[in-house]
Amino acid sequence: MKTHSHLPEQGFALLEILMAMALFSIVAVGMTKALDQIAQTTKRSRQEAQVLRVLESVLAEVAHQPELKPRSVTFPKTADGIDASAAIEKVRLFTQDKVELNSMFRVRAEAWLAEGSKHSLKRQMETYVYSPNSP
Repeated sequence: MKTHSHLPEQGFALLEILMAMALFSIVAVGMTKALDQIAQTTKRSRQEAQVLRVLESVLAEVAHQPELKPRSVTFPKTADGIDASAAIEKVRLFTQDKVELNSMFRVRAEAWLAEGSKHSLKRQMETYVYSPNSP
């Protein structure tokens, strides 16, 4: 007469459950870290797009004034927390034939997202503007 013991099978099932739970935990931690990294990258991309939109807007607003004069302009902080400024300066530009181009100005704009006391995301753009009505 043979007797069958079920204890080794039950022990093996418990070991399988523990192994499965350990594997699931490792995968879950990895997925959580990956999702967090994706969220941070998405947030940073969105912030950079916002800063660039503000920068383009500031540059366009300053460059399209009917009359330019050397000065600095500071813009109010946007609802998204983005600060911006622009500097206008008269420049002397010459053609290849050494002829000076009159009434030329360089407009340099900066926009940044401030986090605490540092500028965590800062971008700059500049353009040259011909402004014949300017002094």
